Amino acid sequence: MTTTVPLPSRRRNRSRSTTQDAKPLAQRFAILLAIALSLPLLYTGSRLLLAAIAAYQTQAFLDDWTVKGEEPSPRAWQIAHDAAQRAVDLHPGDNGEYLQRLGHVQQWKQYRQPFGAAEAEQSRRAALEAFRAASRVRPTWPDNWTALAYAKLYLLEFDGEFAHALEQARDLGPTRLAINRSRAEIGLIAWPQLDTQQRQATLEAARMTVKHSTGEARKLLEIAGQTGMTEVLCDNLAATEKQDRKICQ
Repeated sequence: MTTTVPLPSRRRNRSRSTTQDAKPLAQRFAILLAIALSLPLLYTGSRLLLAAIAAYQTQAFLDDWTVKGEEPSPRAWQIAHDAAQRAVDLHPGDNGEYLQRLGHVQQWKQYRQPFGAAEAEQSRRAALEAFRAASRVRPTWPDNWTALAYAKLYLLEFDGEFAHALEQARDLGPTRLAINRSRAEIGLIAWPQLDTQQRQATLEAARMTVKHSTGEARKLLEIAGQTGMTEVLCDNLAATEKQDRKICQ
């Protein structure tokens, strides 16, 4: 008697073989899909990393210039500017912090030139544009608004934009030392151009700065002396504040 292999068994073998062949194909497809999906992430991540490196380099220059208090050399300024611009360009989308750094670099180009100096207008106008962009990206950051107000001061543009920047800085950073210090400095320098409300806001910021520490009080008094505002500042400080900080005596 002859024994034959049932056809259903052969079908099962072929089905099992087909299934086994399909598994590697599915795995390869999944790997290729994962690679395709990860490429944009890798690209974006690389840009973020390079932008952060450029921003760090820019900040190192700004910190050094701040300590020295001198205009940078043309070569140093160009390196810092290229780094600042690279950080802005590489970052996917607008970054308010990087735009603000770019503005500060522009301001340092002719830092020692007088307010309103024609030869410094181009770099200071570029700084203003960078601060405007930073304020659009981060409208709730008071630092952007004080930077914008400073840029307007350097250009001697005491208009509605200048007033709005000071108001935003006051409203968004009412208790922050850096904001009050900047508002007080800007106000003391621009005093003849301010209206009554702006002058009151300046003196308010000055008092809050003086209350912070003796060091801050003396720095502000020095600025007042340079701008002929010593008497105005001292007349608007309480006797206890002047005694505690050992100023205006």
